[in-house]
Amino acid sequence: MVKPIVMPKYGLQQDQGTVIRWLKGEGERVKRGEALLELETDKAVFEYESPEAGVLRKIVVGEGTTVPVLSVIAVLTDSADEPFDVGAAGPAPSAVTTASSEVASAMPAAAPAAGGEDRIRSSPAAKKLAKDLGVDLATVKGTGPGGRITREDVEQAAAARQAAPAAASTPAESRRPLSRMRQAIGRAMSESKRNIPHFYVSAEVDMTDAEAWRRRVASERGIRLSVTDVLVKAAAMTLAKYPALNASLDGDAMAAHGGVHIGLAVGMEDGLLVPVIADAHARPMAALAKERAEAVEAARGGRLRGAAQATFTISNLGMFGVTSFIAIVNPPESAALAVGAILPQVRPFGEPLTIAVRQVMQVTLSADHRLTDGMLAAQYLQDLKRNLESVETLEGWL
Repeated sequence: MVKPIVMPKYGLQQDQGTVIRWLKGEGERVKRGEALLELETDKAVFEYESPEAGVLRKIVVGEGTTVPVLSVIAVLTDSADEPFDVGAAGPAPSAVTTASSEVASAMPAAAPAAGGEDRIRSSPAAKKLAKDLGVDLATVKGTGPGGRITREDVEQAAAARQAAPAAASTPAESRRPLSRMRQAIGRAMSESKRNIPHFYVSAEVDMTDAEAWRRRVASERGIRLSVTDVLVKAAAMTLAKYPALNASLDGDAMAAHGGVHIGLAVGMEDGLLVPVIADAHARPMAALAKERAEAVEAARGGRLRGAAQATFTISNLGMFGVTSFIAIVNPPESAALAVGAILPQVRPFGEPLTIAVRQVMQVTLSADHRLTDGMLAAQYLQDLKRNLESVETLEGWL
């Protein structure tokens, strides 16, 4: 069976991707979920995991090449001798657009010689940006495949020039071009606020018992869970009852997702990435915690793992002491959960009613009013609160 591998689409704003490095060679057997290649989008470098098992028969798109999303980049087959037709598997290789035609060349990157015979290796986008910003490509060191100059290299060169001491006594106004990540975030969030009718619902969760349980599990069983791990599992399990909050709008229809893929907003130096915990509702919490830690670590290194696209996003600013905030829904998702700090507060508690100091956390759900309404959102938060406040429920998910 022929299994075409296509350039994945990670979000509405992505229209192309670049193959950075193949981790498997032609003729090698690939397992489902095994790292197949590294690719780059506007936001980050991704380690793409093969969605199929088989033999890598043909690499259609070479390293350093940019193609539109959903273009065929490779072909897998069940066996090493199975006949196949690359053209029948998807768009012909002629549909591929290269980031730089000199990727196939083995010549090292170099500044033009006096005679002008050597070329500066750079992508068309980098050349255009350099022209717009007045950057001399001969002074820029490329960091792309084979020493190719990328947009980021040009942006850094322009920023360094801006940071250099001005000759005049009065410094000029600082102006730094936005990074590709910042631009991508801006496009996605502008699209969201412009087209999605947001509404917001908040609730307080008593985390006293959950926090005591979390510490006990760590000391008695050696299983270390973060607050985020508990939140991811609880949010995913609760979402199973509310498909409208785990869906996307498809024209005039609601497209409910089969799995619950939780995205985690991870802050970067110049933006954020959203690593995804795929099928979080189906994973034991201990295994989920390991996956979450690895995914966050990779994201902080500028990489995302796997090919799953988030169906619901959690943004947690509690570690910064933020008590509450609201998140913007990340298209094409229908909802996002903003989580504040767990802080001691005086609250009425118990039967008979007494006054006690409890560990309280505020959560706010942002939702798309086209797909859901306030009552359903309130019911979701009510169930989420009930789950987080039940040690018996948390224990059953471990």
